[in-house]
Amino acid sequence: MDYLLAEEGKSDLGALLKSRSLYAFDFDGTLAKIVRDHQAARLARPIRFWLEKLANRAPTAIISGRSVEDLRSRVGTAVPHLIGNHGSEGPHTRREDMQQVRETSSGWLQLVNERFQDELTRSGVVIENKSYSLSFHYRTADQRDEARALISRIVAELSPPPRIVLGKSVVNVMPPTASHKGTALLEYMRRLDCSTALYVGDDETDEDVFALRDARILTVRIGKKKGSSARYFLKRQAEIAEALRLLVEVGDQSIHTWSGCHEQGVPLPAQHPNE
Repeated sequence: MDYLLAEEGKSDLGALLKSRSLYAFDFDGTLAKIVRDHQAARLARPIRFWLEKLANRAPTAIISGRSVEDLRSRVGTAVPHLIGNHGSEGPHTRREDMQQVRETSSGWLQLVNERFQDELTRSGVVIENKSYSLSFHYRTADQRDEARALISRIVAELSPPPRIVLGKSVVNVMPPTASHKGTALLEYMRRLDCSTALYVGDDETDEDVFALRDARILTVRIGKKKGSSARYFLKRQAEIAEALRLLVEVGDQSIHTWSGCHEQGVPLPAQHPNE
């Protein structure tokens, strides 16, 4: 892994601007800081500022473990393309497939509530129902080892056996038929007629994109990690603002850079004084 904001990384970012590219990001730990209460996550002002400018100029998406409804409550209209539940929720997914995934998740939730609710409450584990997947949060648990053991015991009871993706103090379980972030990104590249893409993420759920090892996709991980399949890394989450700024300012140096986006129906950004 190489540092994105070094010379080679900046050059590769600039290369994305020469074709119609999709710019896609995870939310928690990438666009927003990881916080103790996951419901308190939000976009910092500089990140929202540059993200909105990028989205006004080029196809931009968020692909998150959160539900689409949850994402919309946090980003509003700043980003037009929101993909939730680790890639399984969004307009790219067939209605019948989403219904099957929803029914599986609903069955799991019913079992968990009937058999494990008291234990979950005592352990401090919070189960989040995202309609198309479930997440077990244990960031606030006093006895984290016991919380993880309880979650493992619950997951072993789920049928059909779920796809498990570990996050930062969270265990995500998804129906085995659900799409993942990698398939969602590829489908959006197709739908939006993008020949290249940038994807930035921060944890194991994002390895589904990194592991594609698709030469068309520039992959970036927040935090350098041995064994990650990402091409580049950023040292800390706050550096995402600098990466966004670079994309916007380098792109704005030439109208030609963004011309493909405008031809596809993306409006030209309004010009404001003193920007």
